[in-house]
Amino acid sequence: MKKRACFLFMTWLLATVSAMAAEDKTQAGKKAEEESCLPCHSLRLIDSQRLSAAAWQKEVDKMIGWGAVVPDRQILIDYLSQHYSNTTPAPSPVLSSNGK
Repeated sequence: MKKRACFLFMTWLLATVSAMAAEDKTQAGKKAEEESCLPCHSLRLIDSQRLSAAAWQKEVDKMIGWGAVVPDRQILIDYLSQHYSNTTPAPSPVLSSNGK
């Protein structure tokens, strides 16, 4: 019984730590997007893109070549690849209150 309780606690602890690490990585990626992309692009433009990880890498490298300041390139690429992947559908366009 004691071993089972210890096992369950360790499983819960590992899941909690993993979730916290994933949340920290997401927050770091969002911050990188805000610092590196939003000075020149609207979030709507970024949100409308759906690219593969390789394409995001090329896009980020292109932007760095044009002068974008990207403190942590890999965190930004990982975030963009996960949140704006070519395997996820693009969001529906936002309509005004009159439906146009």
